[in-house]
Amino acid sequence: MKNRFLINRIKLQLLIVTICFAGINVALAKSKTAKPNIIFFLADDQSIWDVGCYGNDVVKTPNIDRLAAEGMRFNRMFTTTAMCAPARSMLYTGLFPHRNGCYMNHGSTKQGIISLPTYLKPLGYRVVLAGKKHIHPKEIYPFEYIDQKDISKVINGREPYCLIIASNEPHSPHVKGNYNPKDIEMPAFLPDIPEMRNLLADYYADIKLVDKELGIALNLLKKSGKEQNTLFIYASDHGYGHMAKWSCYESGLRVPFIVRWPEKVKAASSSNAMLSFVDVLPTFLEAAGAEPPSNIDGISFINVLKGKTDESRSLIYGSHTNQGIISGLPYPIRSVRDFRYKYIRNLNPDGIPSNTITHIRDKEKEEGDWAQWKKAAKTNETAARLLKRTMHRPQDELYDLEKDPWELNNLASNSKYVNIKAELSKDLDKWMEQQGDKGMEAELKARVHKSLTDKNWKPGNY
Repeated sequence: MKNRFLINRIKLQLLIVTICFAGINVALAKSKTAKPNIIFFLADDQSIWDVGCYGNDVVKTPNIDRLAAEGMRFNRMFTTTAMCAPARSMLYTGLFPHRNGCYMNHGSTKQGIISLPTYLKPLGYRVVLAGKKHIHPKEIYPFEYIDQKDISKVINGREPYCLIIASNEPHSPHVKGNYNPKDIEMPAFLPDIPEMRNLLADYYADIKLVDKELGIALNLLKKSGKEQNTLFIYASDHGYGHMAKWSCYESGLRVPFIVRWPEKVKAASSSNAMLSFVDVLPTFLEAAGAEPPSNIDGISFINVLKGKTDESRSLIYGSHTNQGIISGLPYPIRSVRDFRYKYIRNLNPDGIPSNTITHIRDKEKEEGDWAQWKKAAKTNETAARLLKRTMHRPQDELYDLEKDPWELNNLASNSKYVNIKAELSKDLDKWMEQQGDKGMEAELKARVHKSLTDKNWKPGNY
């Protein structure tokens, strides 16, 4: 009797163990097939070289650097337009600015365009935008909108989810920080004057704030226990300030972009694949198990993330209109680059490439960095040369990015490069035609957003 009891007890224990292992196997199988959560953390106006893991030894970005150590750092990710609204509209639609309609900074996306929430919701995703919006109209972007302080409710809520965390940092106006202006390594396209160093020092202080926000999100995710099944991205919408934002130079279009996806993306890796913001949406869709639509401009780079290929775009395009950024003076710019050379076409070279820096600060802040740059140009040859480059540009610009990464030596009139210039110019024409981009005609059709006529509008509130 005792032996029979012992045998039955052993059988029961074996059954329990079998059930447990079966449960573990089911859980493992489910984890392998479950749709990943997606978190996209978007900084506002942060240049690629103002991040520790991209080589800046002065600015402190421990959380961004930690993400890079755990994931893949992209060295050639680009926005097409270095302004907030067009960059965000690209991300959320997978379409370049002139195709989605939002090619000026306070512009609207065309009716009938499909955006990220509409693609992901039928796949079972909760799609949430926390923080800065700067997209219009709302019906085209049916996100669940929340405050950035409430992201824990999403991270700890039901799965799967796609959470966009859109920070307002390090966008101006800046806080006063504790960076020493003397420690700043000035980019070669800016004048080395005290006012410019002070501006960058305060901007660095705001980078500390955005890094802290990123750290909060990373820690919330870790505590939630969902880290392993979450595709996490950090990026900036475009570069910062003079000759970066509001331009088609690399300083504005090339952005920091880091991806962590445990067991899918190799830790501490990097990629030189040339990619565009329009490629983000189809990548999200493929990660979620869906086939990306064929009628968008974006191309999924999921295989780059998984290390299966390093193939990428062979050409990257740029587009800029300065309609809608206070001055309203027409100055359209287009660009195209391959792996080495960059061609820029200024469609109205006799115009003035004005923006909120040159237009507002000149009138309201005569002691500021822009006014002092103009003052320094009267006696400082380098400041004068850089000022001329900023305000007076030829119709064509051509740069060898390998030898001249700061784009200071224009080769457009050099006969040695006539074939390269002609080929890139032809590529640009084809792209503009494909996009329905009519150049100056499109510029003149742009309409200033109503917020710019609001008497309560102030610099920084856009």
